[in-house]
Amino acid sequence: MNCSALSLCKWTFFSFLLLLINFPIFSQWTPQVSGTDYDLYSVYFLNTTTGFLSSSRPIIPPGPYGGEIIKTTNGGNNWYRVLFDTTFRVKGIRFINNNTGFAVGGYYADEGYIYKTTDGGENWNKINLPFFPYFFNIVFPNSSTGYAAGTFGVIKTTDAGTNWTGILNVQVLIPYWGKVFFNDVNTGFFIRDTAGFYKTVNGGINWQFISLPSAEFLRDLKFIDENTGYIVGDSSTLLKTTNQGNNWFTLNPGINQNLYSVSFADLNTGYLTAEHTVLKTTNAGNSWFSVFSFPADTLFSSFFLNENTGYICGDEGRVYKTTTGGVIGIKPISSEIPNEFSLYQNYPNPFNPATNIKFAIAKATDVKLSVYDALGREVETLVNEFISSGIYEVHWDAVRFSSGIYFYKILTNEFTSVKKMTLIK
Repeated sequence: MNCSALSLCKWTFFSFLLLLINFPIFSQWTPQVSGTDYDLYSVYFLNTTTGFLSSSRPIIPPGPYGGEIIKTTNGGNNWYRVLFDTTFRVKGIRFINNNTGFAVGGYYADEGYIYKTTDGGENWNKINLPFFPYFFNIVFPNSSTGYAAGTFGVIKTTDAGTNWTGILNVQVLIPYWGKVFFNDVNTGFFIRDTAGFYKTVNGGINWQFISLPSAEFLRDLKFIDENTGYIVGDSSTLLKTTNQGNNWFTLNPGINQNLYSVSFADLNTGYLTAEHTVLKTTNAGNSWFSVFSFPADTLFSSFFLNENTGYICGDEGRVYKTTTGGVIGIKPISSEIPNEFSLYQNYPNPFNPATNIKFAIAKATDVKLSVYDALGREVETLVNEFISSGIYEVHWDAVRFSSGIYFYKILTNEFTSVKKMTLIK
């Protein structure tokens, strides 16, 4: 092969890298195989290995219209069905210990069911109820006292789910959605789609209606301590209280999407699941940034074991896991302001399974740093944000990738560069 032909081959290969092909990018979220194509409405984990998904088939004729409970015992690497019921669209799961748990849901607006397990979720039995509101979630502030929320209000048990009593009945024209949360056996809260917010301080004997600064459809509420709570809903509704729910103020999530769930790993680190995006805060909700985006998904629920390990789930059986809090660590390593843009060789190289990539930014700009396989497919996005001038380093853990040649590329408004690295396992 002559020099001109060799140069042409090299140019064609690198042009292929630079142009890219359409390929789903999950960044630090690993897709998992749930084994179902039903919509997944909630995810719940007992510990780092044992978790559950609740599924519901969209109500599309001719049916069946049921749902499933799906379990993993190895952190989500494998999932298997433990319950299927053609009249039970499963909306929520909670456990009071490693063996005893509950699943709630229903069929139509006035047909609700509660299932109970006493063997760690392998087998489930339906609880007979004197009333049948469609249930959306269930909480247990202690091992015997529990609350379930449905289309018409809240029911309560004081004997670990054997018997239930109605404690709040909210009459609305079109029943649809309700969620409950209790900090302890006495102090609890209830949201009812567009019907507002209710609070009790005596275990549901009395309820106080509290006005909210939004009339949008409300989807979820969580309290992270006795004072601080969050409510999310349609049209980017995000509300926060710092005085036990007595007053609420509006936060800006920074996107225009319906918000379906909110969860916090600690007082400062929280996550929102939206229609097609997962947002994260590290400052108690004052600001949010995207850590996952995929237009094909509607995301309904998230669950975080800690600030790093978490799961999200959504429509058509999709579930994803992160062990990095959804982001890759980028850190400044020098106060020096570089004279020019640079991309350095990764180190170590070859590597197994992690390596570091250093780059220099001469002036503040949007920066994208991505990894490609030998076929030119983008397999990981390491950086995709606005960055001030400086010298930075990114750590890439390639534990889930196979051995081979990879390329990493930096792209700014004024600079682009590609380098090669080798993963050896």
